[in-house]
Amino acid sequence: MYAVVVKTEDSSDCDSAASSAACDQQQDMGYKPPTPTRKQRRNKSAIWKYFTTCDDDATKVVCNICKRVVSRGKDLGHLTTSTMHNHMHYKHRNVAAFSSTQGCRKLQPTPTPPASLPFAPLVLENLQPEAPEQPSHPMIQTITESVGEMICADLLPYSFVENKGFCKLMNLVAPHYTLPTGIHFSSKVVPQLHQRVKAKVQENLENMEGNIVHCTADLWTRNFSTSSYLSLTGHWFVENLSGGVAAAHKRVSALLNIKVIDTDYKPAEIFEHLQGLVEEWQSMIPCRFSVGYFVTNNSCNMVKAMSDSGFQHLRCMAHSLHLIVAGAIEECHGVVNVINTARQITNTVHTSDKAIAKLHEIQERLGLTVAALIHDVPTRWNTVLFMLQRLLEQKRALIAMSTEMDLGGSVSEYQWTLMEAVVKVLEPFEEATHTVCQDDSSISSVIPCIQALRAALTELRANKDVSDLLEIQQLVGLLQSHLEEHFQHVFETPTNTYFKATLLDPRFKIMPMALLSKLDFGRLKSAVAVEVEELLEQDSKPLGGEASSPSRTVLESEGTSKKPTSLFWGAMQSVTANNAASLVTSSGLVETYLAENSTQSLTSDPVISYWSAKMAQCPALARVAIKYLTCPPTSVSCERLLGTGEDAVAPDYRLLPVHVPQLVFTKYNLMKFQ
Repeated sequence: MYAVVVKTEDSSDCDSAASSAACDQQQDMGYKPPTPTRKQRRNKSAIWKYFTTCDDDATKVVCNICKRVVSRGKDLGHLTTSTMHNHMHYKHRNVAAFSSTQGCRKLQPTPTPPASLPFAPLVLENLQPEAPEQPSHPMIQTITESVGEMICADLLPYSFVENKGFCKLMNLVAPHYTLPTGIHFSSKVVPQLHQRVKAKVQENLENMEGNIVHCTADLWTRNFSTSSYLSLTGHWFVENLSGGVAAAHKRVSALLNIKVIDTDYKPAEIFEHLQGLVEEWQSMIPCRFSVGYFVTNNSCNMVKAMSDSGFQHLRCMAHSLHLIVAGAIEECHGVVNVINTARQITNTVHTSDKAIAKLHEIQERLGLTVAALIHDVPTRWNTVLFMLQRLLEQKRALIAMSTEMDLGGSVSEYQWTLMEAVVKVLEPFEEATHTVCQDDSSISSVIPCIQALRAALTELRANKDVSDLLEIQQLVGLLQSHLEEHFQHVFETPTNTYFKATLLDPRFKIMPMALLSKLDFGRLKSAVAVEVEELLEQDSKPLGGEASSPSRTVLESEGTSKKPTSLFWGAMQSVTANNAASLVTSSGLVETYLAENSTQSLTSDPVISYWSAKMAQCPALARVAIKYLTCPPTSVSCERLLGTGEDAVAPDYRLLPVHVPQLVFTKYNLMKFQ
């Protein structure tokens, strides 16, 4: 009788060779081996391509990919490959060849797309059945990267790629593509995408003009959270060169970093974090990254942190306007009562499906715009204005609706009149807020906006329709006093940053002369000339070359009269009237610039429309101007990072804090630097 040698799952390579030799010898002698049992057939599982049995312990195997030891059980007679399959599924699911070895364990079936779908042939043509066997296939890489971009763009949790609905969709549009796990996206795809985007930002910073980066910073804390988010954005000017000739100039802004910190922070800790974020970029771009100005909100922690930091600090104008309007309204009790009534009506309608349906029905019957009422948000003063504007717009519908159901409050005719007057008073502040929050706005618009608000409030006080209402008289007076209080520091020093920026903005360059004495205006011009002289000494290149003299250039900009007429913009046009004829021309660059009769639209970007063209003629003066005009007047760019509304970081409600910085950085900069 011949002994039968059977190979078990945990047999070594030597045992396999001996077993094979024995079988060959038996077959030569006419012996027919018995049909392999189920246990014997399991030896041929393809999973063994990725594992090797441990020499010292037959119950354990080693992964050939990550070298991790995996247990197969404790009983030698009941070993299993389930843990091996699970290890491959959760740790190496991105291995293309593994998709063909899973058999019944394959979690993602690959149904054939219906022939009726117009896109199915295109997908199948680009991604052939053999593609999954090639991880480097261009189409596979493109799909994986696109999914990673989607995770960042929508701030999705990494587990999203394992959701049944998304897996079903991917199986339909790309049936031969094996979707990696969330771990693969969090550990490889998104970090690689983040590094590529960061490299793009760094490349752009290396080409910036003047080596000056203006920064804005802000802090948010989610409700019921122990984590806060500290963000840092940068703003600079880039001159793109093509063949040695200036081809294009543009402003650039980017999120430089966002950091998770503990909610129990102090001003000194805020400064340390900000300094660390800045130094990280300075180490990446040595001798090229110099912080110009730091713009933050008016919170005590931020102001204190900046005062101790040594950075040149500017306060966010949008936040200052919020404090001015919110403070004035709070002190005017008659206006507060009207706003509370409006808020009650809005909340009542919003919390009832029946009320919403009724409102829409009446709006259609009366021929009004079908629109929902607007809630006000405590952190955005202008939402109060929007709420009142919508109520006035739907006044007829709300009056008709109040006869059929309870709206939570009633508005008298006097309150409607008071509401209209409040809207008239607040509209100039909304237009000022909108102006300084534009992407191309700069600190040169701070003084003109303050002057326009002063003029608008003075005109409102003289308006009989407004001044007859005691509540409005009080509101206008409070707004005037708060305006002077919050912006007193802007006018204290004639040679400060705000006056320099205003002087170097061709739209507003005459305004400092009207606001300052002749002596102070001379000091301001001298201070700008000193900065120009310093750059001239550093610059070894000639100034002009073949460029024409800019002595009397007239620059026309489109859209000078396109801005809708309003109280604010009427006041703005009045305070920025061009009186260039009264200036005395001198040979200096600053005097030459001031003597130009340049007509610029109030809504134009002076960096692009004016100073970009001056880079070839007077580069030193242009660089000084760009230094000031690329600094934003607000920290709104930081506030927009994670959305607006009651909770500035609402989109991350499904994300762990540790994932937020990387995803938000990629989301914010991905489209800017593609």
